[in-house]
Amino acid sequence: MTTEQTQALSRTFIYLGVLLIGTISASVLASGVSLLFFGSGVSVTPGMPVPSDPASWWQLHLQNFISQAIGFGGTAWVAWRLWKDVPEGLLGNPAARKANVLGLAILATVFSSPLLAASYELNTHLIPEGGMLEALFLPLEKMLEALTTFIASAEGAKRLVVLFSVAALPAVFEELAFRGVLQPLLIRVTGHAWIGIVLASVIFSAIHFQFYGFLPRVLLGMLFGWLAYRSGSLIPGMAAHFVNNALAAVTLWLTGSMGEDLLDVTTPLILLSLVLTGALIWGLDRVIPRASGSA
Repeated sequence: MTTEQTQALSRTFIYLGVLLIGTISASVLASGVSLLFFGSGVSVTPGMPVPSDPASWWQLHLQNFISQAIGFGGTAWVAWRLWKDVPEGLLGNPAARKANVLGLAILATVFSSPLLAASYELNTHLIPEGGMLEALFLPLEKMLEALTTFIASAEGAKRLVVLFSVAALPAVFEELAFRGVLQPLLIRVTGHAWIGIVLASVIFSAIHFQFYGFLPRVLLGMLFGWLAYRSGSLIPGMAAHFVNNALAAVTLWLTGSMGEDLLDVTTPLILLSLVLTGALIWGLDRVIPRASGSA
């Protein structure tokens, strides 16, 4: 291992520690702010009913803002203060902000939906019914699904709050934390772009604690990670991340379930999704100017 790799490895462990401390601190701070403004906190645990009153809805969105901004955004900021060379490529490479690049990145995310739905089904089959993993993961999955559905449920102008909270905030702060800091560190540690991208995507997925959707979130993380690495900017990945989360909210508004597919996911549709997503990624690779270190 070279000196640069050793330095990157030590930074990675430090950063993961800061990320853990940051997320815990943000959660505590969010609870404290909720008590200050609402007089009570929202407590949700597996097996218990999810709150359904308007005050809890606003409270959860406030907590989400604090968790995203402090837990992920704050962690990225600390990394920048510690090491001036990260987070990398925040807004760099003006070519990555052009309409054709952003449009192709968004289309790749949209057209990958059937492929991601198929990976979700595969993920579900990998957790055997009646087994220890199901007993461990299913109650947490149901709780988080019910909580996310409650947060994203809205009418009228409140839907703008949902888009800001569940789409815009994660698109900015999660991309800063995972693709802006963690992924470049892991690429330096391994010396291979794709290994770093995959490792960052696995950690990105694991930190959501929704293991029935672990595989599709890894695939999404790989797409966002490749966009950041190839373009030299976080903007395309942020745009794609926003659209992915916004589509989940819109699906809820249209069907009543965030997990419902707008189209029947058939084998031909999955193959078409794979071909179109691959073609769009190829198109992105063609339109983004080559820079030093790009693959």
